[in-house]
Amino acid sequence: MYSFNGRFSARLDEKNRMRIPAKFKDDLGKGYKLALGPNECIYVLPFSEYKKVIDSFGEVSIFDVEAQNAIAEFTSTIFDVTEDGQGRILLCSELREYAGIDKDIVITGAATHLRIEPAERYAGQSMQRNVSSLYAKLNSLNKQA
Repeated sequence: MYSFNGRFSARLDEKNRMRIPAKFKDDLGKGYKLALGPNECIYVLPFSEYKKVIDSFGEVSIFDVEAQNAIAEFTSTIFDVTEDGQGRILLCSELREYAGIDKDIVITGAATHLRIEPAERYAGQSMQRNVSSLYAKLNSLNKQA
């Protein structure tokens, strides 16, 4: 099992490529995916996490149009990743536009996956962070488990 934690600042190169930090590479493995995430960020999903999500859809009937549309919408936002010879990946224009990324980004660990978002937005959210509220939310999740 993996637990992605920490954060890294990075910058896209002139061809909109980036590197996943070495700290995350082993746990990420090969065949990882990029996906549109909530709050206009990009998720980086290890293949095993992606498979868990897909498997969680269960045996949805092809006659359940609403569920099938949701599954199709989700899976259409998944991007296969190919690293170049130097270990860089391309952030395509659809991902950059969705997340509002120009050049400077922050990559954060989110336990089971990574998040990529514009550095400016991350900095603004950090200024508003309330650690006590964060711990209260995490405590409520712990009680649900």
